[in-house]
Amino acid sequence: MNLNGGKEKRKKVEKRYVIPIYLSIFFLTLSLFIYEVLLTRLFSVILSNNMVFLVVSFAILGSGLGGIYGYVQFNKSKYNKSKKGENKRYIKDLVKISWLLPISIIGTIGIMYKSPYLSSSLIYIMIGMIPFIIGGAIISIIFKEYRENSNKLYFMDLIGAALGSLLVLKIMNSFGFMFSVVLTTILSMIGVILILIHYRFKKYVLINSFIVVILTALLIQGNFIRSVENGFTAYYSSPNTVIDYLRNSSSYKSLGISYSKWDAISRTDVLVTSDENEKIIVTDGAASAPILKFDGDLNKIAYLKKEVNYIPFAIGENKDALVIGSGGGKDVLFALLGGGKIIDAVEINGSSIDAVNKFKEFSGNIYGRPEVNVYNQDGRRFIENTKEVYDNIYLSMVMTNAVENNMFSLSENYLYTYEAFEEYFDHLKDQGKLSLMVHEEKEMIRIINTGIKVLLDRGIPQEEVTEYFTVINGVGMEHLASHGNMIMMPLVIFKNNPFTDVEIENVKTMANESKYQVIHYPGREYGPYKDIKENKITYKKMLKKFNVKVSPITDNSPFYYNYNSLVPNEIIILISGLMVIWLIISKVFFRKKEIRVISRHFIIIGLAYMLIEIPIVQKLSLYLENPSIAFSFVLFSILVSSGIGSALSGTKLIKKYMMESSIYLVVTGISVLTTLLTIDKVTLITNDFGLYGKFFVVFLTLLPMGTLMGMPFPTGINKVNKIKHSSNAIPLMWAANGIFSVIGSVLAVSLSMNVGFNTTIIIGGLCYLLLYNINPFKELGLK
Repeated sequence: MNLNGGKEKRKKVEKRYVIPIYLSIFFLTLSLFIYEVLLTRLFSVILSNNMVFLVVSFAILGSGLGGIYGYVQFNKSKYNKSKKGENKRYIKDLVKISWLLPISIIGTIGIMYKSPYLSSSLIYIMIGMIPFIIGGAIISIIFKEYRENSNKLYFMDLIGAALGSLLVLKIMNSFGFMFSVVLTTILSMIGVILILIHYRFKKYVLINSFIVVILTALLIQGNFIRSVENGFTAYYSSPNTVIDYLRNSSSYKSLGISYSKWDAISRTDVLVTSDENEKIIVTDGAASAPILKFDGDLNKIAYLKKEVNYIPFAIGENKDALVIGSGGGKDVLFALLGGGKIIDAVEINGSSIDAVNKFKEFSGNIYGRPEVNVYNQDGRRFIENTKEVYDNIYLSMVMTNAVENNMFSLSENYLYTYEAFEEYFDHLKDQGKLSLMVHEEKEMIRIINTGIKVLLDRGIPQEEVTEYFTVINGVGMEHLASHGNMIMMPLVIFKNNPFTDVEIENVKTMANESKYQVIHYPGREYGPYKDIKENKITYKKMLKKFNVKVSPITDNSPFYYNYNSLVPNEIIILISGLMVIWLIISKVFFRKKEIRVISRHFIIIGLAYMLIEIPIVQKLSLYLENPSIAFSFVLFSILVSSGIGSALSGTKLIKKYMMESSIYLVVTGISVLTTLLTIDKVTLITNDFGLYGKFFVVFLTLLPMGTLMGMPFPTGINKVNKIKHSSNAIPLMWAANGIFSVIGSVLAVSLSMNVGFNTTIIIGGLCYLLLYNINPFKELGLK
């Protein structure tokens, strides 16, 4: 009897059936990552901007809570009996939970999408986190069961998330929102089918495969899904949208949506209104831009000359103009009225350009006129790459955060940093103007302070710097009293040279004729700027006189909308809530000393990873020209390289070395600092590369660091497996790592606001050095 032959055959069978479990991890993580982005896109439309980050962060916390559930549910005594066949209950319960994942993905999105707006954010959190809890439970249990191969599992986990970061752009741009939800459900069902194949539930494999076929048919047919997508009840009933504002307006009503497109950047709608001369482009429910009725005759839109926005185009030369954030084309009309002959219109949201072109008969084909060159780009990237100089560079209430995909990008704005202003001034002609309209007084003061700083650094004497700008209040004088005499929608106009007496008089005359108040001009300075002119106070001391933080922002910390000296309230609430949840969990489930000790390893690497990943995504968003592309490309690079590191950590030689020494943590920390030192130089040298060339530059630059960052997690699992009676705690380690990854992402935003991206990355690198120093496994007899 050939015993060896029988053993070999069994090994081949086992190997054949273990491959599906690796692939299942890939598909589960892939679908959960796409679901995370879809959730962010959904909340960006129906919730206020400051709530999206908070709600999504709490929802993703569900992955860590899933690890807790996996530990509790699958460590029950009924699974630990030695009777033959008892393990089938374990397998069946795991399969049941797996089935819930695709149901929860399509079900939670469907409930939030089709239900009227839910006034409590807590409800959205609880609904949104359900798939993360289920997914976290499944993945943590699989890690426990196949802990000997944790490096392979973690590799598939990271590769699934990496592919998700790229695929989400493609599927959202190709199919829209609801089609993407169905496709994500199909991907998660494939993961479930692979689990069924692994555990040899052939009958259920056929059933689930049939469901996949049905869903695929619905995708191909399309009409049913489109009809579901059109019934976006939560959006139509949300109080945070332009639609709701118009619904409550006494004189201006929305008559319906005539165009809609939902891609990876934004949801863009065109509203037909009761004003037959105007349509409104709405981005993510809240940011709006008008499309004005125009037949090509400028005389018919001469009424626009009465608006404050026209003033920059009415003084001096205006032959060459750059409009950043051209939206529905109204600002282009101002430039045409001002005599513009060459107008470069830059708009980051391609759907806005498509919307204007779709209604070109209504808009007079504004973007197709011979004077107008349209660029679907980020305004900051355009100004850095163009060699043109302009008579007028114009930005009117450009809010890039309204169309960014990354959930950690609620407040970053590279259009208003010190470095951006340097570029603007560099691209002005000698008598050129930089004109900016913003929302309120705080923004106005920060804009002025940034412009002053650039001028001072260019050698303009402090006592002369106030002669280089004027400010007009955007509220008409007849409405000032009803607005509490507040400064609203102010227009700031800078020049490359001092305003002449003639220009000052022209600004005052135009403002008076249109009944706007000039609140600053040379000879009548606003607030503390008079003290600046008279040299009674230095620029630095002047900044301290304001009761909010209005100093210039930089590319290293471009949080334009953060006026707090410390941390915004949303961040404080989020960190406090997360820490309370962790304290409760640790008190209940981490009571044993060995579990508390080994959890430190997974806590620190969770923090470190996010403290590095989040700022690097932001640092590279300018280089990669688009925040959504940066989000996908950078995450892909870090996750794939970390997957490579995880795979390498399972090879015999490396695994043996890492089990015997923790020096790899020191190397990881050093690699982070080395990457930080080189990344700016590399991106500067390769700034002229095409997008795909830049992608490879990013990947190769992050590869060494990412590879090392992928090793601590599977190595930690391997070490837990060596500790007697501790392998059952692996789902808890997943939970600790998941919870502190969310906490780390919030800390990354908080630290970046206060000390900048570079320092935040350094702190992340130091976490690895700290982990080497405390080495929790030493307390338990391991190295």
